[in-house]
Parts: sequence; structure tokens; C-alpha cells
Amino acid sequence: MIITLKMARQIIDAAVKHAKKIGNRCSIAVVDEHGWLVALYKMDDALLPTVDIAWDKAWTAAAFKTASSDISKFGDASKPNFGLKATNWNDRLTTIAGGLPIKNGKAIIGAIGVSGGTPEEDVAICQAVVAALKLD
Repeated sequence: MIITLKMARQIIDAAVKHAKKIGNRCSIAVVDEHGWLVALYKMDDALLPTVDIAWDKAWTAAAFKTASSDISKFGDASKPNFGLKATNWNDRLTTIAGGLPIKNGKAIIGAIGVSGGTPEEDVAICQAVVAALKLD
């Protein structure tokens, strides 16, 4: 299974619905299993930087096959020559919470990134969407 544009639209619709329910104005990014952007949506009144941050979170979750907030386990980017640094990867690498892989069984088929609320709100939206997909 791959994430199609149709599926990405369904993911975004579900994310927007949940975001509105909790009063969040955010941007939502959906990427395929390689981190390539499939769809990106900015809700009305969401701050402009949330667009790139949502994409960064989704890319990171897909590239590392784990939640964006778990990336620090691979190293401490604050220490010289130790662990992960954006310069070793690309500008999309982030450790900010709000990016989750999307799985079909054990296979990672893509990821979602949400930005606009608190880290907890962004994660809650991602979790609600992934749970609603019922792919596992």
C-alpha cells in the first residue's frame, strides 16, 4: 500500500476535523514512506511558519520511522561531532513533537506532521488521525 493523493486528502480532512474540535489552527503535511511530500494544507489563520514545520515533522517521522520527538535517541545534536545534526542530513530534520509514521501492519507507508498548537496538541491530532485510519 502507498499513500495516494486521495488517501492524503482523507488524512488531512480527519486532521482538520480534530484540530477544529480542540480549537487548533494548524498546518498538516502528509509524506510517503521516503519523506516525499504528498499533500500539505494550511488552515485559515494558522501561522505561516507552521507550514514548513509540519513538513519537517512528517519528513523526520518517515525518514527515521519513528515519532519526530524520538529522534534525540539517535544522538545529542548539541554536542560537537556526536549524534545528529541538520548539517549531516538536511534542513528538514527536527526533534519537535508532532510527526508520526503511518503504518500498514509493520510497514511504514508514510507519515503525518502537524504544527500549530502545543506539542501535545499536535501529537494528539496525529494520533487521532493514525488511529482513525485503522490500517494496523
